[in-house]
Amino acid sequence: MKRIALAAILLAAALVLAGNAIDSMRPLRQLPLWSGIQLASIGGVSLGLAMFRQLSLRSGSLLALVLAGILAWRFAYFPIMVFSGHVASIGEWLLLAFDLPVAIYPTFLLSIAGIHAAAAAAAGMLFWPPRPRIRLAVAAAFLVAASVSFNQLEDLTWFPDPVTRLDTAIPPMQVETGNPYLPAFTGPGYLPNQRVVLLAAGLTYETIPPSPWATTVKAVLEGLFHADPFVSSAARVREHYTAYHASHAQIGCRDLAECPPGAP
Repeated sequence: MKRIALAAILLAAALVLAGNAIDSMRPLRQLPLWSGIQLASIGGVSLGLAMFRQLSLRSGSLLALVLAGILAWRFAYFPIMVFSGHVASIGEWLLLAFDLPVAIYPTFLLSIAGIHAAAAAAAGMLFWPPRPRIRLAVAAAFLVAASVSFNQLEDLTWFPDPVTRLDTAIPPMQVETGNPYLPAFTGPGYLPNQRVVLLAAGLTYETIPPSPWATTVKAVLEGLFHADPFVSSAARVREHYTAYHASHAQIGCRDLAECPPGAP
């Protein structure tokens, strides 16, 4: 247990350093951002699986445990990426409220690692649940995650995020106009699993705080959704990267209305 705690401390320190480096980039570079997210997600999964190391070796089920961790990573990667952006937006809002220096990506990467660790540990409980009800709860959670991660047939791949380069044009700073997801949730043309994505996105949209980085991310994603409301989850991953690039100049801004395009 001490080794796991030490590994967690070292991973957290590495992610904070990587996050601070990403925050300071002007302009944001895609490969360091992508690499930081991979380190956080894979490191988090590894920590979650390490909780079962003795049991798995004793029972001869190490391969099943590793497979469970890989599936957890694949199913939960995109939902965790989205939710961790939300966590970073709340962190930005709190730092601004207390007049503290703003940091986005340390919070973002730590959230990714922590939730991936929890997802991997939950996947392990599918094989070794302390209580039968936990197996049902974990399976239900991964079913929802799968609905978000596998939106269309082109999402049926092993790797959830090949976006090491971003070739699309970066939109300028903009302001949101309204929640596009909840109206689409009740509209035509969507399968049940796609409506799960719309509901999750719609509820998240309503709870994003009005801080500069978060508001710009929200506005860019809103515009991209209006431009094409029926794309795959893989395309939505790329759209999130586009939004992160578009909002990067707002990191450290105290007020979006006073934030010039090249700020801070």
